[in-house]
Amino acid sequence: MSSQRLLVLVVVAATLASALVLDQADRDVDGLATPVRASVPIATGARGTWFCPGGTAPNGKAEVAVELVNPTGEPARAVVTGVRSGTGAEPLEAEVAVEAGERVTVALAEVVNDSAWMGAVVEVDSGGVVVEQTVVGPTGTDRAPCHTRTSTRWVVASGATRAAAFGEEMFLVLMNPFQDDAVVDIAFDADVGVDTLEGAVVPARRVVAIDVTAEVTVAARVSAILDVRAGRIAVNRMQIRGLDSGGEGQGEGLTVTPAAIDTGPVWYLPTVHRAGRSDVVSVTNPSPTETAEVDLEIVADGDLRFDPVELTIRPGRTVQVVIDDEERLGSLGEFSVIARSLSGLPVAVMAESRRLPGDEAVPTTAATVGSDVAATRWIAPMEGDQSTLVILNPSADTIATVELRVADPDGETVVATVEVAQVSRAVIDIADLPGERPIVVVEASAPVVVGRDLVGVSSHRMSIGVPAGGIRTGAAVTG
Repeated sequence: MSSQRLLVLVVVAATLASALVLDQADRDVDGLATPVRASVPIATGARGTWFCPGGTAPNGKAEVAVELVNPTGEPARAVVTGVRSGTGAEPLEAEVAVEAGERVTVALAEVVNDSAWMGAVVEVDSGGVVVEQTVVGPTGTDRAPCHTRTSTRWVVASGATRAAAFGEEMFLVLMNPFQDDAVVDIAFDADVGVDTLEGAVVPARRVVAIDVTAEVTVAARVSAILDVRAGRIAVNRMQIRGLDSGGEGQGEGLTVTPAAIDTGPVWYLPTVHRAGRSDVVSVTNPSPTETAEVDLEIVADGDLRFDPVELTIRPGRTVQVVIDDEERLGSLGEFSVIARSLSGLPVAVMAESRRLPGDEAVPTTAATVGSDVAATRWIAPMEGDQSTLVILNPSADTIATVELRVADPDGETVVATVEVAQVSRAVIDIADLPGERPIVVVEASAPVVVGRDLVGVSSHRMSIGVPAGGIRTGAAVTG
């Protein structure tokens, strides 16, 4: 079900820049926007354009590749266009065939030469194909969906920069796929104070990595609000956590997390833990003038019910909730969170998880942005021998009947049907599904939210699935 094939490499010289897929003379920026406005990427329509801000070159902190996942019953073709940092040889294009039910990996070093940082734009002739970015480095591995939109505003709700004590390094990876330079202002909110970086330039068709560790030093918590005053960009957060030299068992980790494009009044985190992990939920209020009142509603298994965690968030600030500190949750192990802004003021939500040492567990870290939409169809590429798929039904009125299907070259096969009651969740063990790295398709009778908890013996990754049909905003589903 997986393969790696570069069919054609075509040099794109600077003199042929007008031929690039994102030449604004031929295609307006607005023409690339996803019809449904959502922060999460969406796999719909006749064609797909994916923006992958990227990572580093081989032997760097986070060697990057993209994986194209085709859950449909038809073959697809894609063009992967590299985007480099700095100056040097212009990147190449790779034409890639993705057969039905296949996963194809393209190492970005194959299309970007002699560049410290690199990203890609992936254009696919099928809207059903999902594109994810993978990274591997000395401290771990991670994967996350690429973006299907560029934007003029981005929010990163969490990060850390305690480099000396914990090996923490935070980077904002900014990709400008267009032919004009972009200019970005960044506002940081940290436990050590607030700071700004004004007028950062992201040159045309380039990747720029902002080293937040150098801008906001020794911060246990730092968030960022990016306002693009000229142009449009795509943004990921990269967080590195090295070996703990302070004796607190932080463990190692490498996470690549999509920044939030649109803030919204309702967000979903399908998978949050209290047992065996140390999870943190971060909520950012990007408003420059208004205070946000936010409830974190706990969706537990069975008949367990809990009052929400109530937050007051000042303008431009971030509040973190350390789940271990919420003693009233008692012995609650795994649950979901619905973050609701009571006044409707838009916010952004992110979760980070640190797996604690155990008999078979290596301490690692993971992170995911929340989902601001629910949908009736989701694509969830899975891997990891201890992984789970979490399905959250946020509706207070409707039971969701959910079919789990596995896509392979022979088509989709229904492997299970589950009923998810109102404001409830279902957890599916990947060991119960056929194949080592199944492409899971979720079809539901009512909008649900799908999260992935990808766990191996020495790795832990968290991610939202990719909505692919019947998409509704969180406010429309939960009221």
